Amino acid sequence: MEYLNLNLTSTIAGLAAVLLVMFLRLHWPFRFQYIAYLFKRRPEFRLRWLDASYRKNRSRSVAMLDKSTHEILIGNYELAEKYIVQGLNVCKERPSLFNQAMIHYLFYNLAIVYYSSGRYNEALEVAFRVYQRDQGMTDSLAVIACAHARLGEVESAQEAYKLIAKKRSARDWKLLCLAEIEAAKGNYEHALAHLRQLMGNSTHFQHLNRAELEKRLEEWQKASTQAG
Repeated sequence: MEYLNLNLTSTIAGLAAVLLVMFLRLHWPFRFQYIAYLFKRRPEFRLRWLDASYRKNRSRSVAMLDKSTHEILIGNYELAEKYIVQGLNVCKERPSLFNQAMIHYLFYNLAIVYYSSGRYNEALEVAFRVYQRDQGMTDSLAVIACAHARLGEVESAQEAYKLIAKKRSARDWKLLCLAEIEAAKGNYEHALAHLRQLMGNSTHFQHLNRAELEKRLEEWQKASTQAG
């Protein structure tokens, strides 16, 4: 019976073991995503790890999340949307706590798909839903600001940007938001300056492929020439 007596040391050790198991169970499915993030400046390796997540995690929602991110990064928006829908269906069919938490990440990717493919009203609607679920997700605010700017709604874009301007996270998104807002106001030279800073500092943007940034660059260069 002495072996069953609990003391402070055994209690702490037991609690630590339980917390470790919970931590591993929560984060293990994201292992490929974490590794991919280490290769943020090596796009080919990042894409490889995201694809590995899809192959290894199979039908889990995190597999669909990482595969949709992979497709977003190479500009395959129609296919990305397909995997997002599959992921949301998995979450609906298997309503675990993990899958409930995954829903807003999948919707965030959907907002990116809509924004990147020029469906700005839809991007706004989805990004607002994400922000309502998790107001700590700064990137969703950035999508809101950028989408408002693309729609010419400068005041709304600036209001959304104010909420993220003082945050340390989402630095790349901040530069893109500033560029979009300046372009919406017709200040194309300022927009180009922000965009070039973004493209110079980031070899690979977190959720937009470089081709999308180059499209913006070409668009605003033409607009600047015509305005001049």
